[in-house]
Amino acid sequence: MGRLSQAQLRRLTAVHGWSGVVLGLLLYAVIATGTVAVFAGEIGRWSAGGVRAADPLEAPIDAAIRSAAAGVDAAYLDDVGIWAGEGRDVYAFFHTRADNPETGEPDDLGTILRLDAASGDVLGRDDGFVWSHPSAWDGSALRRFLVDLHVQLYMPGPWGLIVTGVLGLAMMAAVVSGLLMHRHLLRDLFVAERAGGRLVSARDRHVLAASWSLPFALVLAFTGSFLSFAGTVGFPLLASIAFGGDEEAMSAALFEPPVPEDATPAPLASLDAILADSRTRASGPVTYVEVAHFGRADARVHVWHDPAQGGMLYVTNLYDGAAGAFLGRQPQVGTADSVGGTLYGLMYPLHFGHFAGIVSRIVWGALGVSLCFVTLSGLRLWVRRRAGGAVWDGFGRAVDIVAWGLPLAMLASAWGYFLSAPAADPFLWTPWSFVAGAAAAIAVGVSARDRGSLEARYGRLLGVACVGLPLLRLAVGGMSWADAILHRQPDVLTIDLLLLLAGAWLLRRGRVAGRLAVEAAE
Repeated sequence: MGRLSQAQLRRLTAVHGWSGVVLGLLLYAVIATGTVAVFAGEIGRWSAGGVRAADPLEAPIDAAIRSAAAGVDAAYLDDVGIWAGEGRDVYAFFHTRADNPETGEPDDLGTILRLDAASGDVLGRDDGFVWSHPSAWDGSALRRFLVDLHVQLYMPGPWGLIVTGVLGLAMMAAVVSGLLMHRHLLRDLFVAERAGGRLVSARDRHVLAASWSLPFALVLAFTGSFLSFAGTVGFPLLASIAFGGDEEAMSAALFEPPVPEDATPAPLASLDAILADSRTRASGPVTYVEVAHFGRADARVHVWHDPAQGGMLYVTNLYDGAAGAFLGRQPQVGTADSVGGTLYGLMYPLHFGHFAGIVSRIVWGALGVSLCFVTLSGLRLWVRRRAGGAVWDGFGRAVDIVAWGLPLAMLASAWGYFLSAPAADPFLWTPWSFVAGAAAAIAVGVSARDRGSLEARYGRLLGVACVGLPLLRLAVGGMSWADAILHRQPDVLTIDLLLLLAGAWLLRRGRVAGRLAVEAAE
C-alpha cells in the first residue's frame, strides 16, 4: 500500500473519528450486548436453573409428540416445530399460518406445549399467536431480553434491525479507515505503552488493542450488517422483484424443496428412528426438528444440527415423514449446494462464535471486550483532543456514563429477572429493571461534580451488583452450588464464580479510584 499524503491522512482521520463520534455510543452498546449474547445459552441455563443431565432431544420423544398431536386442533398439524428447553423440557409448537388481527400480517397460529422429555407430561400450554407471548416458548426472560437488546436494541421491528445494520456499516467504515491509517500495522501489533499519563500513552493502548482486533472487527461488522439487512431489506426486496411480493413463495423456493401435495392420511414414521439416523449423518447435536404436514403422505421432517466439532456450517437433514427415508442434506439456500449458500450459512456462526463449542465463544467474548475498549478509548481520545469546550466536556461525561451505565443496567435487568421470577412476570420486569438501572446510572453520572469521581462511584455500584447477584439467585430458590456440582451443571457454578470475582475486582478498583480522586482534589 502506497504512503498516504498528509491531506489524505487528515481526511481518513476525520472519517475515522467522526464515524465513531456520531454513532460510537450506540456502536459500543451493540458490541457490549453482543459480547454478552455470545453466551446466551449459558445465561439461559444459569438463570432458568433447570437440571439437564443430557440434551432432551437425545432422549426418545416420539411417543410424547404423538400424544401431544392427538390433543390439538387438526388444522395445527400443518407444521410442527420441536426444540429443547433449559432443563429436561421440550417445546412442541403445532401451528398453521393465519392473519394476525393485531398486526394485519400473516403469522403462526397454533398451540405450543412444554413437555417433560422423560415422561411426556404436559408442563405448560399456550394457544393463539404465541410469538407475542414469549413466556410460552422461552424459559429465560433474561436471555431473551439480552439477545433482543443486541440484535435490535430492543426496538420494534424492523427498525431495530435497520439501526444495528447501519451501526455495522459505521463499524466497517471505522475499521477500513483505521486500517488505512496504520502505516506500520505489524509494528503496531507489538507497540509498547510509553510511560506517563500523557495523551500519547492513551493512544498507544488504543492502537495496540485496535491492531489486534481489526480482523475480528471487520468480520463482526460485515456479518452483523448482513444479518440485520437480510431480513429487513434483502429478502423483502427479492420477494418483491422475483416473486411478486409473495414472501411465502420466496421462502418455499429458497429454503424448502418442492413436494407434490398429497393430503392422504398416513402415520408419521418414528421420530426417534429419524433422529437416530440423522445423528449418524451429522456429528453436531440436534437443535431443532420440523415436521411439515404431520400425519399426511407428503409429510417432510427437517432435522437441524449444530456445526460438527471443527466445522463451521449448520447441517439440515431432510426425511420423508411417512416412510422415514433419508432424502438428502438440505442446502443452506436453494435446492443445490452453492458458494452463495455456503457464505450465507457462515454468517451466523461467524458473528456469534458458534462453531467450536465453548472455546470459540470464549475467544469471541474476549475479542468483544477488546472492541469495547477500542470504541471507548477512541471516543475519549477524540474528546481529549478537543478538551475545553462545554459541548465536548459534556460529550466526554456522556461517554463515561454510557461506558459504565450499560453494564450496570444489564446487571439491573438480571436483578429484576430474579426478583420477579417467583411471583411476577419476568418478561415484563426484566426490561423495566434495565430502564431503572440505566436511569440510576445517568443520575449518578449527572450528579457528580467532576468526571474524576465517576470511576470510583460506578466501580462500587457495579461491584455490589455483581457480588449480590449470585446471592439473590440463591435467595429466590435458584439451584444451589451443591446441586450444580451433583447434577453436573457447570454454567450455574461458573457464572456465579465469575460474578463474585468481577465484583471483588470492581470494588477494589473503585476504592483505589476513589482514593486517587481525593488525592487529586487536594
